[in-house]
Amino acid sequence: MRADQQTITRTSRRGRPPQSEGPALDRARLVATLLDMARSGGIEALNIRPVAQRLGVSPRLLYHHVRDKEEMLGLLTDEILNGRMPDLSAPDWESRLRSIARAVHMAYRDFPGSATFILSRSANRLELPNALAIRRAIFAALEEAGLTPRQSEEMLVIFSVIVLGNVVVAESLTDNDDRLAMQRSVVETAFIRATDMLLDAIRAIAGTA
Repeated sequence: MRADQQTITRTSRRGRPPQSEGPALDRARLVATLLDMARSGGIEALNIRPVAQRLGVSPRLLYHHVRDKEEMLGLLTDEILNGRMPDLSAPDWESRLRSIARAVHMAYRDFPGSATFILSRSANRLELPNALAIRRAIFAALEEAGLTPRQSEEMLVIFSVIVLGNVVVAESLTDNDDRLAMQRSVVETAFIRATDMLLDAIRAIAGTA
C-alpha cells in the first residue's frame, strides 16, 4: 500500500464523521422563533442553547448569526419595535412624541422583560436600526419644539423612564392580587398623565431656552 493510501486509511479510521448542525437557519426564522419564545416565556428565559434547541440547530450554527446572548436579545428587542413603529406623519411635534410614546409602550408590554433589558442597556442599543430611527424622530421633534441638544438628551432619558418604566411597573403586578384590575388601570392612567407632564415640561423648557 502506498504512503498516500495509508494516510487516507488512517484518517478515515481516526476521523469522525462531521456532525449535522441541523436545517439551514436564516435571520427571518431566527427572529420569528425569538419573538415566539419571548412572548410566551419572557426574554430572560432566552439563552443560546434553548433557542438553538427550539430551532433544531446546533448552538454553533446560531453563533453564525449572533455573537452572544446580548446581541441575540438586542436583535429581538429591535425586532419587537419593528412591529410597532409609530406614525410620524403628524405635522406637530407634540402629536409625533405622543405617537412614539404610545407605540413603544404597546410594543414592549407584550414581551415580558424587554423593557427592563432596554432600560439597562440603552446606551449599547443605539446602533440597532429601529431604535436609532426612534431616537432620531424624538430628537427631531424636540428640536422642532425649541430644545437645545443638551436639553433634548435630558428629555430622551426622561422619555425612556416614563415609557419603559411604566411597562416594568405593569409587569410587577401579580395575578393573585384581588386589586389587579384596579392596579393595571392606575398604571395605565399614570402613563397617560406622565406623558402629558413630559410634554408640558418640554413646552416650559422651550419657552426659556
